[in-house]
Amino acid sequence: MPVAEKLSKAVRVATISQMDETQTDGKTFLQLHALLETMFPLVHQNCEKTVINQYSLLYHYASPYPQADKKPILITAHMDVVPVEPETANEWRYPPFGGDIQEGYVWGRGTLDTKTHFIAAMEALENMLQAGNALKRDVYFAFGHDEEINGEAGAMQIVKYLQEQQLQFGFVLDEGGCIVRNVFDGIQAPIAMVGIGEKGFANIRLTVNQDGGHASMPATHTSLGILAKALCKLEAHPFHSHLTDGTRAFITRLGPYMQGLNRIILANLWLFQPLFIAVFSRTKTGSALLRTTIAVTMAQGSQAPNVVPQQSSAYINCRILPGENGNDLLTHIRKVLGKLPVMLEPVVLDDPSAISPTDCDAYRFITEQILAVCPDAIVAPYLVMAGTDARKYEAVCDHIYRFTPYLIENDDLSKIHGSNECISVVNVNRCYDFFQKLLLSL
Repeated sequence: MPVAEKLSKAVRVATISQMDETQTDGKTFLQLHALLETMFPLVHQNCEKTVINQYSLLYHYASPYPQADKKPILITAHMDVVPVEPETANEWRYPPFGGDIQEGYVWGRGTLDTKTHFIAAMEALENMLQAGNALKRDVYFAFGHDEEINGEAGAMQIVKYLQEQQLQFGFVLDEGGCIVRNVFDGIQAPIAMVGIGEKGFANIRLTVNQDGGHASMPATHTSLGILAKALCKLEAHPFHSHLTDGTRAFITRLGPYMQGLNRIILANLWLFQPLFIAVFSRTKTGSALLRTTIAVTMAQGSQAPNVVPQQSSAYINCRILPGENGNDLLTHIRKVLGKLPVMLEPVVLDDPSAISPTDCDAYRFITEQILAVCPDAIVAPYLVMAGTDARKYEAVCDHIYRFTPYLIENDDLSKIHGSNECISVVNVNRCYDFFQKLLLSL
């Protein structure tokens, strides 16, 4: 069965993780487990499978010819996907959980994020076993079931199990960057963006309590009005921009491929750094790479248009730049809000991850595998702005990288968590080729 068809079958299993975990249907994950056994029989016959916390999976391929000087490697991805908002269902060209293979693409939720990653990795191992190839290094596959809601029940529990086994890994490879075209004006070659770290993550609830009542006799400022003022102040007073080591490595790598003035500026950052920061931070991508960001994402007042709410609340989602932490974030928010009567409740507050090295065998090895499937790519380290399960594995590895070998346009990134998520069959096969070459090159 072609790997695209296997991906299609996996997409049809709606493994949705819900923010209210009591609403997550665990049966869908068990259904996916059973499907994996059917599609990858040799993996299940030749690897030790451990079910972690009911729904996450850990596979161990034990090499018959292990090398004492080589630690095992771990390939990880997540099985869960985000929900499809009901009001956007009619925007989909094909059903979001139909797994249709049409127009040269596999369509559906999870195709980009990130069922292709683990289906392709499993397919590579399955075919390796079928061909009778044996690796000289142990390999682990770890598939969490709740990455989209912070991974505490999935990846975190997998890591605890690995620690109990006293395991340490040569490198960990998770989802993250892709090979992307048209990232920057003037660079024609696609850029393979290998995540060497990720920003911290925070969900913070802001609450205002005031007298409510009938909307015909409102106070000068309602709880929702005060909350709106607070949110506007936060948007008007962002964190200062500055250049971290990870972002400096990214732009330095790309500098020689720039044209004209941009090339001169990046080649002479010692002189032009203030100008670069001022210009680059005006773009959404640049701002995200150069500062801790605060995004207003959810708000609620009363349940009726003619009722003044006694309590109004909102959520902000924040991504914390390396070199800063959760305490810095809360201090900034309190300073901006001043004397406004707003209560802060950090619901999730994770500091930035460690930054993995690039001057090492693991990074060079991953680079070689990328160039094997996309020879014209510029391989560049970068800071992942979204959150992944990868950060959980710091307890068992110092070399953690975030990369999936999709070759896509920059505009396609908006399909992740969006409508019409899809991946080309060519990319599915490229992902398989990448993992096959990686496993056989260990």
